[in-house]
Amino acid sequence: MKYIQKTSPPPVLTAYLRTHRNHDWDIFSRPENADAKRELGEYLRLEQGFLCCYCEEEIAKGLCHIEHFKPKSYFPELSLDYFNLFVSCNGCGTKEDMTCGMKKRNLYFPSLLSPSDPTCETRFLYTADGQILPVDEEDDCGWETIALLGLNSPKLRRRREMVYQELENLRTVMSPEDFDFYIKIRLEKSAKGRFCEFWTTVKYFGAGDDASRVVNED
Repeated sequence: MKYIQKTSPPPVLTAYLRTHRNHDWDIFSRPENADAKRELGEYLRLEQGFLCCYCEEEIAKGLCHIEHFKPKSYFPELSLDYFNLFVSCNGCGTKEDMTCGMKKRNLYFPSLLSPSDPTCETRFLYTADGQILPVDEEDDCGWETIALLGLNSPKLRRRREMVYQELENLRTVMSPEDFDFYIKIRLEKSAKGRFCEFWTTVKYFGAGDDASRVVNED
């Protein structure tokens, strides 16, 4: 899970709330506010480097949604709170591949790890077979977050494993200095404001952590 640094609300949301203090998400989502909602979504996508706030797949317009980390059904007062808003992929796929906001839906528990938590990147490790696991095996919050968001779905595991294999192949043909430089460049935002997919997997591998760890399953 990549850390998303929230800064300041987008002007479109600030302007809307200035004149519609008592409105909720349902009103904001009406057709007459479509332009404002679209602009909010674009702001959040850019803020996240066009990565899903949970799984770090690229989020394409029309295949993502504005995600309430604390569900608006339980926290209506936060339905238009910028610091509670992210963009999630739609977790498309089979039932076993359902992930992220579409899998989480309106579920929430207080210890759920947020992508706006500065420690979230350090709570997980990434294995050669594409798994994401808590660094601390007794980190119940980490395990519950992975399960609730479906972060070890077959689709995500396959894609992270492919990233690992790609990096492993590059490391064998590049000098250590060139490989370190490659990782550094890959982790930077592109000129169009995009981060590479599975950013934390790349960072973890490049840091030389135990990325080769493979967990045997029962």
